[in-house]
Amino acid sequence: MDPKPEDMAEVFRTRRIGFGRCLEPTMQCDQPAIRAHSIQNRQTIALLEQDNHVLAWQPRFSQAGPDVALRRIGRNDASTFAGFCNQHDTELFRPLDTKALDAADREQLFLLAYRGITCELHAIMTGVVQLQSLYTARVERGADSPDSSSPAGQKAVEQMLLSWATWRYRHSYYDEPLLRRSFEGVEHEVLDLNDQAPCLAASSFITVKDVPINEELVGVAINILPVSETRTVAAFSYAKKDQGSIRAALDRILGSTGDTQRYELSKLVLSRISNVLISPRHFDQWSEERKKKIADAFVRTVESQQDVGEDADFMLF
Repeated sequence: MDPKPEDMAEVFRTRRIGFGRCLEPTMQCDQPAIRAHSIQNRQTIALLEQDNHVLAWQPRFSQAGPDVALRRIGRNDASTFAGFCNQHDTELFRPLDTKALDAADREQLFLLAYRGITCELHAIMTGVVQLQSLYTARVERGADSPDSSSPAGQKAVEQMLLSWATWRYRHSYYDEPLLRRSFEGVEHEVLDLNDQAPCLAASSFITVKDVPINEELVGVAINILPVSETRTVAAFSYAKKDQGSIRAALDRILGSTGDTQRYELSKLVLSRISNVLISPRHFDQWSEERKKKIADAFVRTVESQQDVGEDADFMLF
């Protein structure tokens, strides 16, 4: 059944609703959140930008439906989220933001993962606010009953439970250790992609195993960052207890090298990560057919939650 105009209007309205709370480890801060970068501006985006712009996945909405594509965005707006106040963003990530990334520095790797997880938590919490607002609006105009179950109400509850599970994971493996300055409970797999010109950056937290909502998530924080004109680093961070599950899930990446490894990493990015920045110089080298294939594959995986499949044009590096 086609959506009614009033349904579409509500969707567009709720898309503009944000969530601007500081999500520092204790969750007690009442200072307003700022638009902070989830991918570092000075050290990472600076290697990707052209004329102060990069490319990122951006949706456009119309009555014809959503259109998602890699579009140019100013570097100062790229990868930002309102998840920390100015003080906490500065203090928490000072060891990461004030010096070059050292792949052997456990504190820096921990903070990279923490920022990625918090960005995902913020996105999920924003979804809770938007879905609840959409559901409330439908009840107010009589489209849904407050006394019976509806798809909109169920989706709002599901998003709320996911938010709680993600916060619980961060609290257990990142918040408390960060407050103690203890970084040993999180393990990292770090890949050095040498002889690699800056072409993309990505940061996210994904789950690798379906578990009931009352059990702990099994997830991994992923950060792919150019660190020089000839080197890119990919870091996978996870709770030590999940090492077996994570290594098995990432086997095709961790167990390969060279172009095969880059191709497997590209498929993971296309399948599971939306917080991606692409160098305009690199993007402009792709054919129009390749650009369309990549955009179609990204949209398809968002809708189906399935792996992207096989195609040589999915190579992002």
